[in-house]
Amino acid sequence: MCEISVLGAGSWGTVLSDLLAKNNNEVKIWTRNKFIYEEILNSKTNIKFLPNIKLSNTIRPTLDLSECFGKNKTIIIAIPSKGIKNISKEIKKLHHSSNRYILASKGIDLDTFDTMSEILSKEANISSNQIYVLSGPNLASEISENFSSASVLAGDDMEEAGKIANFFNSETFKIFLSSDKKGVELAGALKNIYAISAGLSDGLGGKSNTKAMLLTRSLSEMTELFLKLNANPSTLLGLAGVGDLFATSSSTNSRNFSFGFYLGKNISPEKAQEKIGQVVEGINTLETVFKRKNELNLSMPIVDVLHKIIFSKMNPKDCF
Repeated sequence: MCEISVLGAGSWGTVLSDLLAKNNNEVKIWTRNKFIYEEILNSKTNIKFLPNIKLSNTIRPTLDLSECFGKNKTIIIAIPSKGIKNISKEIKKLHHSSNRYILASKGIDLDTFDTMSEILSKEANISSNQIYVLSGPNLASEISENFSSASVLAGDDMEEAGKIANFFNSETFKIFLSSDKKGVELAGALKNIYAISAGLSDGLGGKSNTKAMLLTRSLSEMTELFLKLNANPSTLLGLAGVGDLFATSSSTNSRNFSFGFYLGKNISPEKAQEKIGQVVEGINTLETVFKRKNELNLSMPIVDVLHKIIFSKMNPKDCF
């Protein structure tokens, strides 16, 4: 048994908490939302984010971030990527040198193009080798319903990563290991952009040929960016790359796919976000990657077209 704190009670943070609790770990989940806190405490449900499951009785919610810290704590961060910089500053005040962190948030910083683990390391003054990242084809609703799934845990210490993996491993969920932390993070963030393009294709009435073309060219664009950033392109061939891209680009449970689908149905970006009701990570990532690829003089036409549709309000059908 291990004491694990999960920061964030959205769909991903909640399902990770339940997965860990079912593996007999002692789990504390932190949220700023008093309603969600009271619901988990009293009913062991999180209707807003995971309406179809009953959570493990051993999960303990808290509104006090400091309760999640202490000696030898494993702390999972599963909040929207735009909040990582701010929470890192709070973590800096609470961090203990014996803590280790698992980043389960996917995104890239708009100003610096740093990954989420790099932001945490810099802002909280935490050594990079204490930070691991978790990424893969992980739709929270499917994991909560015990469909077979897998993810990638990346870090500097493979022996320690193997120990952490055992906290998660079960009959229906498997962790694979990687030493390419930057590549795993980049893949997890970039695929959200291309999931929007896949949803757009479906929303416009496209068929299998069109989506196959888009996803293949998506991998090509990501590879070019990987090479420029000294990340390992072979990571794109694994669960964190093509696996995550495929899952996120083919499921109506994917917020990014659904956002693109609504755009294809001629719904405005603002209305599409309202209909989804949760953070669509690919929008901020798109803006970040568009800026960076221009600085690097890269040709990424899918990124260009999506940027025109979302930020310049151009007609999706004409652009596509």
